[in-house]
Amino acid sequence: MRLPICLFLSVLVFGAVNAQEKATLSFPKTTAFLPRNWIEAPILAEIEPISPDLVEEAGEIIAVALGKYPSEIRERYLKGVHIVGSLRFHDVGYGGTYLANGKQIVLVYREFFDRQGFEQRFHHEFSSLLLKQNQRSFEEERWLEANDPEFQYRAGGVIEEQEGERSEATRVLAAEQKKTGGSGSSLLQLDPELMKQGFLTPYNRVSIEQDFNETAAHLFANPDLWGFCEKYPRIDHKVDVLIDFYRRLDKRLDRLYFRRLTENAISAKP
Repeated sequence: MRLPICLFLSVLVFGAVNAQEKATLSFPKTTAFLPRNWIEAPILAEIEPISPDLVEEAGEIIAVALGKYPSEIRERYLKGVHIVGSLRFHDVGYGGTYLANGKQIVLVYREFFDRQGFEQRFHHEFSSLLLKQNQRSFEEERWLEANDPEFQYRAGGVIEEQEGERSEATRVLAAEQKKTGGSGSSLLQLDPELMKQGFLTPYNRVSIEQDFNETAAHLFANPDLWGFCEKYPRIDHKVDVLIDFYRRLDKRLDRLYFRRLTENAISAKP
């Protein structure tokens, strides 16, 4: 299967994923790869394996996503990516999650998913791993300056604080799924009215961590982000803070670098 030109170009940014990194990619058929307490009550994690005919395609997309990071970051902060066909915790469907202690990511890929959205989910989850391991490099007060002084996230802390059995993100997702009868993907829909307030999507308003995650997802994989930055100063402010975070991890990850990622994607359009 040939990669689209835009995907091929992005792989070349820092070089193709090596054989050792490819070995970290898995397509589990059971929950055995998850922590034991995730499988037990009250979490009761469940998965369905990815369809065999989607394995190659999903692997290609993740290789592209990994290629956007220097190998030093990939090797230091990420030990595994597990791709499944469905994922549930607390009887709530998820598109992805991360295992902080194991430096691993779990992603869902299905036949009706689009490539950009799936790649964005990877960057969303990986940004949490990076944030948890480098929280001192994140300027919380500067980030909050982009929000209205009266605004408060639904969950406190930079890394989303959890009260009780469910995180606030899980509660929000569960409520949306119950309300719409769908996956809750509407929470990730871009909203121009929210952008005026500094939030790309409704999900960004859950916590600093989710706000950081979704902004990172679009920074790495959405060419339209720069137009949002030009139109909405609060979004541009957060993108600046986010890029400075990545630049502290590797000085090559500056604003020009991310703009070039966008140029590659734009130049490949028909």
